Amino acid sequence: AAFTHITGYRRDEVLGQNPRILKSGRQDNDFYADLWRDLNSKGHWYGEIWNRRKNGDVYPEMQTISAVRDTEGGVLQYVALFSDITSIKEHERQLEHIAHYDVLTTLPNRVLFADRLHQAMTQAQRRGRLLAVAYLDLDGFKVINDRHGHDAGDQLLITLSARMKQSLREGDTLARLGGDEFVAVLLDLADAAASTLMLGRLLDAAALPVQLGDFSLQVSASIGVTYYPQAA
Repeated sequence: AAFTHITGYRRDEVLGQNPRILKSGRQDNDFYADLWRDLNSKGHWYGEIWNRRKNGDVYPEMQTISAVRDTEGGVLQYVALFSDITSIKEHERQLEHIAHYDVLTTLPNRVLFADRLHQAMTQAQRRGRLLAVAYLDLDGFKVINDRHGHDAGDQLLITLSARMKQSLREGDTLARLGGDEFVAVLLDLADAAASTLMLGRLLDAAALPVQLGDFSLQVSASIGVTYYPQAA
């Protein structure tokens, strides 16, 4: 019953079938070679594997496979015990997202920003190009919070974050440091002047009015910019 619940296959559909009917295609030949190497040398294998349900859905399993031997040590059959760990994987994914993304705006947080910046600096050195790091602070945000409440302030941040992100190129990073503080990393610049247009778009996006119910809310942004690498 548990097998049918997890895989979708009835008893009569799988009796006598090869376990390959569950194969997802996510594991390569090297994976299965390692699996069989452990089975042959140790008599058991334990690990995570992706399989496919009858309806085509792919799902993760935690599985143990053990060899059953006769009195002379020959393999009679293999017994596999497995559990569906879809919910565990989803929980891991959620924790991973929380660890690296701002909960309110879904922008990268400080942790992910630091990683992205490190990668961008390495790339800039390798390509001989500049990158710009732009720090933005929203002007007038506290007034909106005080006058209209934190819910309105949150909605304003969500909308402006999406607009500012859309104003950048694919590959650039916009992160939220906290409150109304943001930072952008602009990649692959020929020189400092090449960032001027992009920074202007970023400031324009932050200054567009946001309609919330009967109110049109608007802030502006102050920005400070530095470049890497800099001339000695």
